Amino acid sequence: MTVEELEKSRIAWRESDKKRDEGLTEPSCVASARDLAYDAEGDTAHLLDVYWRKDTNDDDPLLVNIHGGGWFYGDKELYRFYSMHLAEMGFVVINANYRLVPEHRYPCAIEDVCRIVRWAMEHRQQYTKSPHWFMVGDSAGAQLVSQYCILAANRTYREQLAFETYDALPDGVALNCGLYDMGCLENLHKNLYVAGTEPQQLQLFQDVLQYINQDFPPTYLMDSVNDGLQPHTLPMKKRLEMCGVPFVYASYGEDNPADGHVFHLNLYSKNGERCNQAEMAFFRHLIEQGG
Repeated sequence: MTVEELEKSRIAWRESDKKRDEGLTEPSCVASARDLAYDAEGDTAHLLDVYWRKDTNDDDPLLVNIHGGGWFYGDKELYRFYSMHLAEMGFVVINANYRLVPEHRYPCAIEDVCRIVRWAMEHRQQYTKSPHWFMVGDSAGAQLVSQYCILAANRTYREQLAFETYDALPDGVALNCGLYDMGCLENLHKNLYVAGTEPQQLQLFQDVLQYINQDFPPTYLMDSVNDGLQPHTLPMKKRLEMCGVPFVYASYGEDNPADGHVFHLNLYSKNGERCNQAEMAFFRHLIEQGG
């Protein structure tokens, strides 16, 4: 995909997302802190929002959301209704921007995810007393969440990376409609996301799924039968099984062909509501199990 094609896709996708969210309003029960800088540069790409219930007892667990968009599209503003919806269900939600291609190429996005998590760990006590925290991501965001958890859980992988990392592991993750086996992409070295990456680092990126180990967090792994990316969920499923990582696999959309890629972001979708409720219940169950 050329730079010109990316820009056309950005315009088309933004119009589609605006149409999806038409009529939604911000819930009055949710408070927010917006445009907080998580990096010293303090530019637009390094801003985040925090959402929480106004009536919370300061014990809602933390949830870090990493948006999707093919690594070239999306921002926290397009995820604000989704983030507030999750906050309504009893979570303190961090919703962040990160650097996008083609303006910023690999490893900028995953390095920013590490910085987002570091900020979350350093500031969490301002918003909650809960020791529990989780991550959720969709599409490219699911890949970024999975890669973050791989590097945080696997010291051997982490120490080979030529960018700033962090090693705090969430109590659980929800991976939605993602692509995980980067080695399956043809001509990956020509992809704008990783073009120009040093060969050793590109190989590590291609092999990232192989570095999953038993310390990878418990996972809610979701896809849609109406999504062309559905087959890309299976390598992650197989790897989690192989490593003995606890996970739930859920596939939606059999009853509604309109529920395709990242359908859970559509707050008018019944399957989307079911999925979001199930994922938050999965996190709650992990807390109950862990005490």
